[in-house]
Amino acid sequence: MNKRALNIGLLYCIVVIIYKLIILLGGFTLTRFGFYYSNIVAIFMIIPFFVLAIREVREKDFGGIISGKDAVRMALTVLAVAAVVLSLYNYIEFNWKFRDIAVQYYNSPEYLKILNDWQVKSPDKVKIENFSTIINEQITALSAGKATTGKLFPLILIGLSGAFITAMIMKRGPKHHLN
Repeated sequence: MNKRALNIGLLYCIVVIIYKLIILLGGFTLTRFGFYYSNIVAIFMIIPFFVLAIREVREKDFGGIISGKDAVRMALTVLAVAAVVLSLYNYIEFNWKFRDIAVQYYNSPEYLKILNDWQVKSPDKVKIENFSTIINEQITALSAGKATTGKLFPLILIGLSGAFITAMIMKRGPKHHLN
């Protein structure tokens, strides 16, 4: 494992954890951005770190020439570090604060509105008198493992495709000159 790529992966994790803590501790978790978009933004933040890792390794370790295979390896190192560290963070975050936030959300007027809308669309499937049962089932089903996996899967999916695309764009082989 390349030390530069490892360090850049750790730098990405630090940036994402700070970003997530700002959302969490700032009370933005249940806002529209915090709820729907903050995780995907954190995932797409990895792309500049792929570029940085490949560029650093290419220029400082490989003398300006890097194969596609080595470029992919550097980007995947960043992704592997991110997957491990951020999974650990997401697990801790869920048990620390997010379980309580989820319980707050399931008992909120916003969630009741979602249930009401669902009931209007499917009156034969969802009964108003079952709302408390649905809410209790949602709260009972809360799991740090599920939450961590739910955030890890898109990171891996976007990270793998982003790593390969970035590596192919950033690779630089020997220049051939025609004389």
